[in-house]
Amino acid sequence: MKENQIDFAHLFDSLPGLYLILSKDLTIITANKAYTRATMTNKEDIVGRGMFDVFPDNPEDESADGVSNLSKSLQSVIKNKMPHTMAVQKYDVKRPDGTFEPRYWSPINIPVLDSENEIAYIIHRVEDVTEFVELKKEKARNKEKTIGLEKKVNEMEVEIIKRSGEIQRINNELEDRVKERTSELREKELLLENQNKRLKSQNKELEQFTYITSHDLQEPLRTLISFSQRLEKEYKSELKGRAIQYVDFISKASMRMKELVKVLMDYSRIGKEKEITFVDSGQILEEILSDMSLLINENSAEINIAEMPKLNAYSVELRQLFQNLIGNSIKFRKKDIPPRIKIKASEDEDQWLFSVEDNGIGIEEENIHRLFIIFKRLHNRHEYEGTGIGLAHSKKIVEMHEGNIWVESKFGVGSIFNFTITKNLKQA
Repeated sequence: MKENQIDFAHLFDSLPGLYLILSKDLTIITANKAYTRATMTNKEDIVGRGMFDVFPDNPEDESADGVSNLSKSLQSVIKNKMPHTMAVQKYDVKRPDGTFEPRYWSPINIPVLDSENEIAYIIHRVEDVTEFVELKKEKARNKEKTIGLEKKVNEMEVEIIKRSGEIQRINNELEDRVKERTSELREKELLLENQNKRLKSQNKELEQFTYITSHDLQEPLRTLISFSQRLEKEYKSELKGRAIQYVDFISKASMRMKELVKVLMDYSRIGKEKEITFVDSGQILEEILSDMSLLINENSAEINIAEMPKLNAYSVELRQLFQNLIGNSIKFRKKDIPPRIKIKASEDEDQWLFSVEDNGIGIEEENIHRLFIIFKRLHNRHEYEGTGIGLAHSKKIVEMHEGNIWVESKFGVGSIFNFTITKNLKQA
């Protein structure tokens, strides 16, 4: 190349602007480096191809109109043989991975005429104004937010002034209501306190009545039993037919009455002479098993006791409670299946939890709510002996220890009797 010759191809390729040369039929003839870099294309891949084949609309953008607008501009240039400057266009560019990147362009299309004044080429020059457009949008958004914030601030100022008066009024009303409610609560507390006192007094009177009634019944019962026995012994030979049966009925009914009177007196005595002591529940259970050894052996019962705690409790009553529950587990066993009883204990922050689990006959769900009611029997006397007061005893003992007692049972599988004892037990 001569020194005075200019390498226009190199010069075109080095221009900082973005240039593309099109033929009259809109085939790409060449593009400079700045253009291919901005559009993420290679010159070799686009030359010889149609403009809109290389740069289609973004198919994911339903509002895309870049192809339509550019096509109209180029057709205007071809028809009028005059340059056409387009408005800023949104024309997304296809990435190498096939996805599209949002872009904004400022295009101008310039015709190049031949010697016969016909279109030879079209110079398509664009400027990437994406950053400028995004900044302009952000500025508009910020301005809108600022206006919105100013409006909200003004509204809030008005609202604050309005609310201040309301708050003061509400505070005054609340003070009056708090005073009123405090007075009402105090009245209710006093009423509840008086009701509790009356209830305790009534319960005490009821226990005294039960004890006195049971005690007073003993003497006439002894007389009735004594004379019925003498009648049976001394005049049996003179009695005939149903008379013998009647005497037997009187004797048996009197003995049952005697047993009921005894358990009533036992029930009324619970907690009469009570004193909280620090006891070893494990040792109590060992003593109970020793006392019940005959019953345990007769029924081939297996009793497993986990580690048990030492705690503050009413010793005599706690012993009776365990004895009642163990006795029930042995009594209500399945036929031909030895009783298996597990006794466990656990604790939380406020209380001890004990459980007595067995493999007995279980309890039907509809009967569970009747378990702890005094004299309520779930089985007739011929199936299982007893007075129906054992679990009522147990409930009363647990309540003495400020706890709760409940049962989990599956009929035909077995039962778990659970009860709690408070750790903060205080002398009544």
